[in-house]
Amino acid sequence: MMTRDDLFNLLQHTYFAGIDGADANLAVEAMHENVAWVHTQVWEHDGHDRSTVDRLDGRAAVLEFLTKRIGEMQVEGIEHKVGQVITDGQSGAFRARVVGPTGDAKSFFGWVELKDGKISSYTVMPDR
Repeated sequence: MMTRDDLFNLLQHTYFAGIDGADANLAVEAMHENVAWVHTQVWEHDGHDRSTVDRLDGRAAVLEFLTKRIGEMQVEGIEHKVGQVITDGQSGAFRARVVGPTGDAKSFFGWVELKDGKISSYTVMPDR
């Protein structure tokens, strides 16, 4: 059963650390092989605005997507910071921020479902 700390570490130190560190392979280690991944754009950049919703099925599709998108995020200089996390061990929610190089930030929250110690369903949307 996944604890709050386990989920925090999976999100912050695997998934988002991989994204922020330009390592898509590390990021997808957090994802189950058959992950259902839904991401509504939080940080607007390079023609991606809050009306952009990406829906992917499977870790391979997430890896392909992140491999292409991480370069854009590196140019933006953004970092992901997970705040609150709650979980019952099988699913959970979190609130986080994307922080830009000048300190400006955008809040977002997500819902995850868990299987075999990985994220099997991932849905993220902007807070406001």
